Amino acid sequence: MPDDRKSLEGGGWARPVRLIVGALLLMLYFAALGRPPLLEPDEGRYTEIPREMLARHDFVTPHLDGVLYFEKPPLYYWLNALSIRLFGINEFSSRFWSAAFGLLGLGLAYLLGRRCGGRAVGAWSALILATSLLYLALAHLAIIDMTLTFFFSLTMTCFWLAWEAAGGWKERLLWYGMFLGAALTVLSKGLMGIALPGAIAFLTILFTSGWAVLKRVPWVSGTLLFLAVALPWHVLAQIRNPDFFSIYIVREHFLRYLTPVSDRQEPFWFFLPVIVLGLLPWSGLLLGVPSLLGGLPLRRALRERRAVVFLLCWAGFLILFFSASQSKLIPYVLPAFSPLAVLAAMVLLHPDGISSLWARLETAGILLGCLLVVVLGGALAVAGAGRVPALDPDGRLHPLLLAFGGLTVLASILAAITWIRTSHASARAWSLLAAGALLFAAIWAAAPQVALGRSSKAFVPYLEAHLRPGDRLFSFNYYPQTLPAYLHRLMDVADFQGELAFGISQLPPAVRRERFPDAAQFKKIWNSGGRVYLVTDHESLPKMRTDGLGHATVLEVQRTLLLLTNHPEGQGNG
Repeated sequence: MPDDRKSLEGGGWARPVRLIVGALLLMLYFAALGRPPLLEPDEGRYTEIPREMLARHDFVTPHLDGVLYFEKPPLYYWLNALSIRLFGINEFSSRFWSAAFGLLGLGLAYLLGRRCGGRAVGAWSALILATSLLYLALAHLAIIDMTLTFFFSLTMTCFWLAWEAAGGWKERLLWYGMFLGAALTVLSKGLMGIALPGAIAFLTILFTSGWAVLKRVPWVSGTLLFLAVALPWHVLAQIRNPDFFSIYIVREHFLRYLTPVSDRQEPFWFFLPVIVLGLLPWSGLLLGVPSLLGGLPLRRALRERRAVVFLLCWAGFLILFFSASQSKLIPYVLPAFSPLAVLAAMVLLHPDGISSLWARLETAGILLGCLLVVVLGGALAVAGAGRVPALDPDGRLHPLLLAFGGLTVLASILAAITWIRTSHASARAWSLLAAGALLFAAIWAAAPQVALGRSSKAFVPYLEAHLRPGDRLFSFNYYPQTLPAYLHRLMDVADFQGELAFGISQLPPAVRRERFPDAAQFKKIWNSGGRVYLVTDHESLPKMRTDGLGHATVLEVQRTLLLLTNHPEGQGNG
């Protein structure tokens, strides 16, 4: 399809189209970034830890709710602390870096795709990644994974571009970019920044017999650069916290992967539906990936299709690695989406076409993907019409959600028709692009309603107006992580430890009893003369009664949480 490739590379309309697409991507990633409230628990946690860093003036030892917290390295905390300092504590500042690194990751996908298949492949690699459902969704959440994905992709992209370079200072700079990217990946998520890129590079070299490339790597100076960036925080954290190594390295890396200690077990095949749904509406293109090997004998294909081998090693190894883990969460597989997007773009714009078998499989996959988008868009439209009580028990009309859901259905049907009736890659691609963008717009229109059940922001106005010096703020059998971030203060937690357990264990006994009491200890606080405000979930009310905490006044109610007090205004000595 050489005409399709040229249409994306030049022509009088190419520059205006690029500007329009760029502006639309900026809107898609940033326009509604601050609309939904912060979600429990992750967005609250990754806002609160940077807030406490700023309050303590301590950027070495992370704290969550005032206790030690060593689950993750500090790079994302540092970045969020910077955005909080610049923009204040709000939804936009908390999500800024995820959106920014999401957009920057599109640039890496373009560079990688361009090197693997030309400018058209580069352009569509970026656009496919930009409108993939999971990638776009995680670019709008204040969590670590998009930052990690960017630096992981930087590491692997620099590795490949350096390998393909013709020598000179540009190649050397790319090797240094690889070492720097690996160091920043380590500061984003830990030792995977060394182990996984190293394994992917090794497999690529092994399968393609590319051992000669190892002689071109500036190992000494590159390693020094890596250590200069990655090592200082680890050394300082260990010096200041003797238990750092046992928690951060042993528990959070090895035990989390090898054992069910984190209680996040899923079946081995867990990430396959994640990829199928997460890459919508482009998932079906992956069925055409075998065609990229050109029907060549395996040994020749490994030698002559080195770029495809590299992309398959990158995506395939990550998926298998995390599938074998005893701890699985949906975002873990996000670093595999950049090579998958490039592979999808290469299939979409395959210059030599593909065999009828792979073409039929690809078409079947795309049509199935369009059907899934129709179902999702239709469900969102029904929710927008107020017909889904789980989203809105009051049955109110949500015009924006209804409109975007309906447009998603229409765009997906048109994309399916386009795929069947034309062989032009550009027409097919633009139709899927529209369906993907509209699907995400519909999901984001639903986000504020979804967030009502996963955020404690609704309680903030009341607490800001009524909390007085001497009043206590507790949660019971639950820790609402968004509330401390919104209130700019710590909160005490009764009858619950969860991920705070290690930090709580390091506190003096008297402080533990005061700030993190068990039910019996909290009963004394609750029955004292002082006013106590309490946040809990609906499921914990029977336990409160069983523990002798039944005399409570309900102040605010939201979908999953309650705000209670032991002394209403005008009573007690608060």
